[in-house]
Amino acid sequence: MLIASRSPASAQALAQHAQTLGLRATVVPDANAALADCPLAVVCTPAHAVALSALPRRDGFVGAVGAFTPSMQELSPELCRHFAGQGQIVVDTAYAAHEAGDLLQAGLDMRLCVTLSDVMRGDFEKTAGPVLFKSCGWAGWDLAAARTALAQELARQ
Repeated sequence: MLIASRSPASAQALAQHAQTLGLRATVVPDANAALADCPLAVVCTPAHAVALSALPRRDGFVGAVGAFTPSMQELSPELCRHFAGQGQIVVDTAYAAHEAGDLLQAGLDMRLCVTLSDVMRGDFEKTAGPVLFKSCGWAGWDLAAARTALAQELARQ
């Protein structure tokens, strides 16, 4: 696991926590440089400035979950357009059309994005190339996760 952050202390703290869980974690100075070696990358920052702009591997998957308003942005417009043209963009819900700052600032036609519901129903045409999952943090998913965790805890008792 490679970890990059604008705050070296935060990156180091996350790496140390991962290591206590038995994971191999290394802090790297540049997320963009590391992307070429990563089949899976997650960007999670309440950013108002681009945090990731490098192009992913052809088989790459990027999950971007931090920019959740039209004015926020963690991915460069060029990177978003690359996913749209060379791969696939999946959004958590159709509400992303009003909230996903990265995609909106890239000028993408949000009607062309696949939703998680489409994926679950198999109601989309899968394309080759890199995949971007853009989440805006829909509270319904948080509630579903909390209910699942509670049900599992109750089942253990």
